[in-house]
Amino acid sequence: MAASASITVPVALGTPAQAYDARTIFLRTPGTSAVSLDTASGKITFGYEFPGNIDRLVERLEQKGLGKVTTVALDVPVRNIVGGIVDPAKLLAELNASPAVSNAAYDGSTVSATVLATTSALRYVYEEIIIAGLMPVDLPTAAGLQEFVL
Repeated sequence: MAASASITVPVALGTPAQAYDARTIFLRTPGTSAVSLDTASGKITFGYEFPGNIDRLVERLEQKGLGKVTTVALDVPVRNIVGGIVDPAKLLAELNASPAVSNAAYDGSTVSATVLATTSALRYVYEEIIIAGLMPVDLPTAAGLQEFVL
């Protein structure tokens, strides 16, 4: 069920201690990979087993005082599994109809959106991708099945 996604999270990285705390949180979270900190813009981009459980990650960031994470930027590589033509307009309409999703885009190989930083929002995007006849590309991280332990 897991597939890879790229997620960008806005965080407060004003001090070396904050950057260290953020990197530690991401490296210790099952399902994350390829963590990249951009201290100048205050963003962390990482690979993630999609749809996964992002709630605990967001909670840890907030507990360490690294900002209130309300939304994340999501990029999910996908492939067509129905063999027919996928209706991108319908997919985007369904995604953007949710109050948890905004700025949805589909370029034929990647679904991108800004979503609420909650597990339910990620799963909503996952379900809409499947309903549209697409499948997130499966590139599991080293966490394996640990990611789905709630």
